[in-house]
Order: sequence, then structure tokens, then C-alpha cells
Amino acid sequence: MSDKAPVKTILLLAANPSNTYRLRLDEEVREIDEGLRRANKREQFQLEQKWAVRSRDFYRAILDTQPQIVHFCGHGAGEDGIVLEDETGQIAYVQADALSSMFKLFAKKGVECVLLNACYSEVQAQAISQHIEYVIGMNRQIGDKAAINFAVAFYDALAAGEGMEFAYELGCSQLIGLKEHQTPVLKRKSLNNPIPEKTTRQRLFISYKRDFEPDEPVALQVYQALSQQHEVFLDQRMLVGTRWAERIEVEIRQADFLIVFLSERSVHSEMVEQEIKMAHEFAQVQGGRPAILPVRLAYRQPFQYPLSAYLNDINWAFWQGEEDTPRLIAELTQALSGGELPIDGAQAKADLLQKSEPAPLPRPFASAQPVTLEMPEGTMDSESAFYVERPSDAIAIQTIAQKGVTIVIKGPRQVGKSSLLIRAIEAAVNAGKQVAFLDFQLFDKAALTDAELFFQRFCSWLTYELDMEDRVEEYWKAPLGNSQRCTRYVQRHILKELGKPLVLAMDEVDKVFDADFRNDFFGMLRSWHNSRATTPIWKQLDLTLVTSTEPYQLIDDLNQSPFNVGQVLELQDFTPEQVADLNHRHGSPLNPSEERQLIVLLGGHPYLVRRALYLVASQQISTTELFANATADNGPLGEHLRRHLSLLHDKTELIQGLLQIIRQNTCEDKRIFWRLRGAGLVCEEGRVILPRCQLYADYFRENLRES
Repeated sequence: MSDKAPVKTILLLAANPSNTYRLRLDEEVREIDEGLRRANKREQFQLEQKWAVRSRDFYRAILDTQPQIVHFCGHGAGEDGIVLEDETGQIAYVQADALSSMFKLFAKKGVECVLLNACYSEVQAQAISQHIEYVIGMNRQIGDKAAINFAVAFYDALAAGEGMEFAYELGCSQLIGLKEHQTPVLKRKSLNNPIPEKTTRQRLFISYKRDFEPDEPVALQVYQALSQQHEVFLDQRMLVGTRWAERIEVEIRQADFLIVFLSERSVHSEMVEQEIKMAHEFAQVQGGRPAILPVRLAYRQPFQYPLSAYLNDINWAFWQGEEDTPRLIAELTQALSGGELPIDGAQAKADLLQKSEPAPLPRPFASAQPVTLEMPEGTMDSESAFYVERPSDAIAIQTIAQKGVTIVIKGPRQVGKSSLLIRAIEAAVNAGKQVAFLDFQLFDKAALTDAELFFQRFCSWLTYELDMEDRVEEYWKAPLGNSQRCTRYVQRHILKELGKPLVLAMDEVDKVFDADFRNDFFGMLRSWHNSRATTPIWKQLDLTLVTSTEPYQLIDDLNQSPFNVGQVLELQDFTPEQVADLNHRHGSPLNPSEERQLIVLLGGHPYLVRRALYLVASQQISTTELFANATADNGPLGEHLRRHLSLLHDKTELIQGLLQIIRQNTCEDKRIFWRLRGAGLVCEEGRVILPRCQLYADYFRENLRES
């Protein structure tokens, strides 16, 4: 009888679809193979390989080779599954339930270990571990270097005769010093003890900034703790598309709570902002669900707008360092059971906050910041050093100094409309006028579907901003229409009692365009404009309106529109000369060639140009990284691109229209064009309709899918 140890077969399955990021899979396989060949017990292992794996190749290869160890290397997409290839070499997902069912069968055929060397594969590892003794997955994104280091050390240990757990620990030891040092997770079949379902089980959505510390490590620890008792969704997928955007919206809508981690990085994230906004809007029509639980991660600065509007009036939690994690988990657990987060009052919040000195190179904001109306005379925001003045600035400032004016500011998203409005507000304050700033984004769905409620809240909000007595209920007793009641309220209460010029600054008035009462509301504003000619008190009221959407097709009677009277200012993207000037103000981080390359990529998109220059000037990225990773989901502009994708995902007409523009430079439906233009995605040059910039063309061509 021979006492020779049986040969163990390692089946290595690799997939890297053509429309995904290129991985160094060949290097990983070569390093594993070389390690096995030089090992002391190399005769005990046989390596089999299968490349460009499709779904059916997965089980066929296992049937053919009868392996003891199955190793998958490629992409993972969180709950969407691991990423294989379809018949054309494109993405095909295999989800956790399918893998679990398959390995339930192959466990009886001798499979002892499954290694999923793919980003965000912990979900699949957990499912497979119901049937396989040892399963290794990744709880976050893992780079090529870390993936290779782990795999090589893991198989070196096995080839030296060590056990699975030793091999796992050795693999992890090779990641110390890398950001992925806690990424591989070992799941044991014998340790699977599912928590029984409880009646208090809640659905949770965790919002955080991916790939940054402390955001991701803390989010993962909270996820692991809370998922024992609750159903927790943590967005770990790296493959973005319309299915991803749809899933995010569905999960937030169904959640009972949204836990949002707010750090120095995440408070500037467009996607984190969008997720908070979605939760706020759903809560307005779903009885307060999801409730928002904000967690400050060593972040003591006041929230900037619009986060301040969503978060300032609710309770917070605070985390300073790793030692606070157990306490934070306990506080969140209490909040999920009906309690409150601990930082709950104005004084407690004031004690926590610390104001810092303005940075010499201030970070650009995706949303303009409202001016502090009580600001001391002469105080200048440091952001102004990077504000590019256009001819419309001088016109707006000159106009607002006059008495009884109407200013309309039009242009696509993130072109600088709100910033211009805020400059006009500053000029009005300096001229001795009172200002009430209303951002229509903050009107909830209930108000936008109920005319009476909308007009009442409009009046109450205006009253609150002016710190006056709210007499809305009294004025609404009159047997008049909503616009008449509102007009009487503004004329007889607001303007009369205020006794000084008032600027009513209204941002994002597009929110009203889809309301059934839009003609009544905008007709009312037009009547206020017209009344200045006959009623002196209306000369005390200035109107400023900001809109991204062309209103002409949305208002039935243009004679009742406030958008074609007074001073109309239409903003355009930066010119090449303005981009060059902004580059110079940042210390010329781009040379002339790179500057031209930036203009080709971004056109003159004000926010993106400013963000790109900020990232390079602050040495967070190099110009090479900026251009190489511009369309990457985890690249320097990824948050911005994913936000647009999340807004488009359920709008089939807009998706079809945008793809038609990208492919054919035309749009058959003018209404669709206006909406895409208002969203800041396309522009018109003569008779040709184009994506607003090459970045958008490249990204949406790759990531948008028609239904």
C-alpha cells in the first residue's frame, strides 16, 4: 500500500469582460504557478486553468477537473454577483444564490475550498460557505498588487503542507501596510449560525465614501455588527450602470433608516448628497421612512449647503477614532430600536463644531453656498479668488442695485447660476435691501402635488426667512384663490410690515414646472412684476429667479410668464481663455498642452474644470491620473458621473434621447433636448446637438443601456 498523499487539483477560473477595467490576471496565475512548481510538496498539487469564463464554463470546468480548490480571479460587484463573460465578451453576473446552489452539489464531489479573489465578493463567500468548509471572499475593493500578494502567499503555504487557516493568515500578513490589509475574509461552514428572524428586524441603507479611510473601514464594521440583527444594504459594487442606479433607489425607498457617514471627504461627495436627498424625499411621502441617522467621522465643521438643510435639524452621532466604534454601534442600535442619537440640541451641536481658517486653495462645491446675510461689511469669501467673472456678473450687480427689478438667470446645471445669484444677493445686502432666499429643491413632494399646501408653505417659508409673524392661517380664511391669497399676504403683511426693499431670491424654480399649478404660480409672479407700474408698494419687491430648464414650452401663456421680462441672463460654459485664467489662479498646475487636453475633455464645464484644477493643484492626483481615469467610476470625476447616472436610470425617454445625441448628434424630440440641456448634459452648436463635453460622451456611451 502506498502512503503517498493524494494530489489536490486547484481549478483557476478567470474572467475579465472587455467592458470592465483590465486586471493583471495573467500575472496572478503565473505567480501562483511558479510558487507551486518550486514548493516542497509540489507533487501534491495540480493547477488547471480556464480563461474568459462564461456561466456554463464555470460548472463544466468543475465537472471536468473534479477540483478540491476552486479559485476565481476577476471582478466582483457586491450583491450583483461575480462577473463572468457572456457570448460577446461583455459582463454577465452570477449571483450568490446561484453559486450557493451550484456548490451545494459540488461539496459532495470533493470541493473543500473556494477562493473568490474579486472585489466585494463577501456576499457570495457567505452564501457558498453554507456548503463548503473554507470560503474566502473580499469585503471591499482589492487592487491587483494586494490580490496577487494574498494569492501567492496562500498557495505557498498550502504547497508547504500547511492547513487552510494558516494559509489564509499568511496571505493576510502579506497585505500589512496596504490599504487592503483587512479585505480578505474567511468563512467557515462550521461557524455558520444564522440569527433567527426577529420582529424588530429593520431594513438599513449605509451611505459612505468608498475607498477612503476612515469611511469604508467604519462602514464595514457597522455593517458587520448591525447585519446580525437587521437587513443591511452596503453599496460595495464597483461596476456601475443603470442597474446599479436602479438598485440604489430601490434600496433607499425600502429602507427604514439611512445611516450616512460624514467625513472631510464624504461631505463633498455628490453621490452621498444625492442619497441623502433621495431619503429625505421618500420620507416626505412614506411616513418619515427612511429616517436619516447622520454619523460625523472626526468631522467638526458646519455642514455646507444643501447638507445643512437636510441634517442640521436632526440628531447626530460622532466618531473620533477606532476606540469609538463600539460606542457608535451601541448608539446606532439604540436609535434603530426607537431611541435617539446623542447629539440632539443646538448647544450640544455648537459644542462639537469647530470653525477652521479658510484654506488658501478652497475645495469646489457641487452646489453654490448661500451668502451669510449678516456678514460683516467688507468680509470676502476666500472662494472669490477662484470665481471667474463673466459679463453677466456686472449686469446682475448693476441691476439689483436699482429699485423694483426682475432678474432671470438661465443656464444648464453647474454652469454658475446659483453662484451668480449669491453674488447678486451680496450686492443687494450691501445696497441696504432685505433678502429672502428660497431654494425650491427643498419643497417636498406633498407640497408640489397640492396647490393650496404649496402656496401656504411658500408664504410661511418667506415669513420665516424674514423673521416675521406668521399670519398665513388668518389670510387663508378669505374666499379667494390661492394666488390671490398669496398676493394679499405678500402685499398687506410682508411688504407693508417690512417697510424696506425686499429681494425675493428663488433658486431651482424648475421644481414647479411639473406641478399642475405652475401656470397659477408663475402667473402670480408675473402679476407682481406688472403691478410695479400701478401700485407703489410693489416697487419695494425685487424678484430673482434661477432656472435650468427652458420654461417656454411649459407655461401655457407667455404673457403670464415671469421668465421673459426684466433682465434675462443666460450663462454659458467657460471659454478657453477663462479656463486658462483659472489654471493660472491655481498656480498653473497644467502646462499649455495639458490645458488644451483638459478643454477637449471637459469643454468649459465650470464645476468640472474647477474640480480638476483643484485636485491637481492640491497634489491629490497627477495630470496623468486625471486624464487616464477620467471616466472611471472610482476616478477623480466618478462621483459626479455616478450622480448623473442615478438621476437618469428610470427616465427611458431621456436615456434614448441622450444616446441618440451621442451617436447621431441630433434629438428628434425638442422637449427631451430641453430637459437634457437643463440637466447640463448636452448643448447646441448651430443646428448640431452635442454632449456637453467629451467626458459625458465617453462615460454615457459606455454605461447607459436602453430598456
